[in-house]
Amino acid sequence: MRHPIPLVAAAAALLVFAAAPACSQAPAADLRTPTLSAVERDSIAARAERSRSRGAENAPVVIFEISDFQCPFCRQFTEQTYPALDSAYIQTGKVRLVFLPFPIPSHPEAWAAAEGALCAGAQGKFWPMHDLLFQRQAEWSRDGLSQEQLERYAGTLELDLTAFRACTLGDVVAPLLVGDLLRIAGAGIGGTPTFILNGQHALSGAQPFSEFQRQIDALLAATPK
Repeated sequence: MRHPIPLVAAAAALLVFAAAPACSQAPAADLRTPTLSAVERDSIAARAERSRSRGAENAPVVIFEISDFQCPFCRQFTEQTYPALDSAYIQTGKVRLVFLPFPIPSHPEAWAAAEGALCAGAQGKFWPMHDLLFQRQAEWSRDGLSQEQLERYAGTLELDLTAFRACTLGDVVAPLLVGDLLRIAGAGIGGTPTFILNGQHALSGAQPFSEFQRQIDALLAATPK
């Protein structure tokens, strides 16, 4: 199954999400946001973007995973299908996986989760934060994903909290997320999780590993040796 989102709603949500704060903030005296130069912001965003790719750069199959951290079907894929995909194809150099966050309007905490993952990625820990957010999804979906909660997760991963705070409260990766949303909506993708294999073969929903195996093996067989 997958979590659907009307494309018109997705487009309308862009401005809402872009204008909203990353997550609930404590009083300014407790959470002071360091001032970042344009060069620093660009550097953080570039590192964040690179961090969400996993696998060999020259892998013959590239999968774009369009996912929402608050989507239960996305968590199901991560827990049930991804481990086998990683072992059989990503670690063996056959597949490169690129994660594109797609926070949908009905999931009010998903934007903050995506920013948290990308800001962790700027410190080389996108995937550990990705895993932690999915593992704790029930917790923060129920209670809300505040800045304090995000920082607790960041502390668990031993991130530099000052740098993490500057990234999240400064909305440094927001332009990256908005760009992703525009690309995803423009491609006509209407739900999460969705998987694009080599730019054309799409899988929708939390498919079993056997379905990924079938499509990946077909693409590998068609790849010139």
